Amino acid sequence: MKLVIPINWEDDYFEKIDFSATEEIYGKLNIGLIGGGRPSLTLRDVKKEKVKQFVDEAHRRDLKFNYLMNGTCFDNLEITKTGYKDIRRTLDWLSEINVDAITVSLPMVLEIIKNNYPNFSVSVSIHVRIDGFEKARYWQDLGADKLNISYVDINKNFEEIRKIREKTSCKIQTIANLMCMNKCPMVTLHGNYNAHASQKNHVNNNFSFDYYLFSCAEKLLSNPVEILKSAFIRPEDLHYYEEAGVDYIKLVERSMTTDALARIVAAYTNRSYDGNMMDLIHGLSKYIIYNNDKYYWKGLKYLLQPTKINLFKAHKLVRKLNSLRHQKEFNESFDLYIDNKKLNGFMEFFHKGNCHRDCNECNYCNKFAEKAIRYLVPVEQHENAMEALRQTKSMMIKGDLF
Repeated sequence: MKLVIPINWEDDYFEKIDFSATEEIYGKLNIGLIGGGRPSLTLRDVKKEKVKQFVDEAHRRDLKFNYLMNGTCFDNLEITKTGYKDIRRTLDWLSEINVDAITVSLPMVLEIIKNNYPNFSVSVSIHVRIDGFEKARYWQDLGADKLNISYVDINKNFEEIRKIREKTSCKIQTIANLMCMNKCPMVTLHGNYNAHASQKNHVNNNFSFDYYLFSCAEKLLSNPVEILKSAFIRPEDLHYYEEAGVDYIKLVERSMTTDALARIVAAYTNRSYDGNMMDLIHGLSKYIIYNNDKYYWKGLKYLLQPTKINLFKAHKLVRKLNSLRHQKEFNESFDLYIDNKKLNGFMEFFHKGNCHRDCNECNYCNKFAEKAIRYLVPVEQHENAMEALRQTKSMMIKGDLF
């Protein structure tokens, strides 16, 4: 089982990361007619020349390059002359620079590739939510080579993973280090939001103020046992997925610093991490936009658009959220310490099929949370941070932000 890891386009990327267990790297331009899985605001602005440089360097290191065309909504432009031609121009360029694989969410785009670009391997994005072998077969029959299974739905359902393995011939991939809620009801909607927030010429001009992110973060961080219930896979537990037939483990995030990515990749390469599990999950300190003032203030300037939101109210809110950026424990690990080694044995319960999915009738995860999770600050201080997230969401719902 090999790793698939993200590209952040930073100059130190290839020098700092251990690629010994990695087969493929993935990334995209921060904006395109087909958007992607992250808002352009959070990603580095990259030119096509840089993409070619990374493709060439990947090949020199015997790595494959997977380009993302994984936006879930294209405003129906794929069925217009302009949209279709843009898709073909993009694919022509990717073929010219010798990209190995494309990740897609739209079936029409997959068929365009398979009918016109046989040189590309095609992966199906996690955004299509493959949670059973029936959906897997649909994409296989369209010509998919690799399937990203729905990590939020079946990362802990080994019976279903085995069924997909048994009943399809595609390669299988899942994401390990996203802290998304188990069975998250918002994941498809969040995918649409991100697609439009990174889509060229969209009516909102990629404006981004992420209701879904604030909602999810507040729920998980206010009750940290939810992190254990989430789709996260510890490095020590990769062997369960290998045995179930998973071919690739995908790691995130494309917007992280190289140092953060290097630590995460090292943990999964070694299949062990002795420390805070939160080190391996997205946190403010890991993101380029929060660590580089040039990017941070550029992002704020982009965010504060008078035609979109009330500048005075938004400024006060941003100032409050910015204060969290300077609180060390929150910035690095959301005030939480989850002792990774104290979770040894945690996955066995799920591997044996003992989880019946109704947490109201089970206390299994809570028992592990009691021994593995502690706060790095007084609970009251953590609660103040959570209140900032709640107020942000409340301002959006009540219209105070607008």
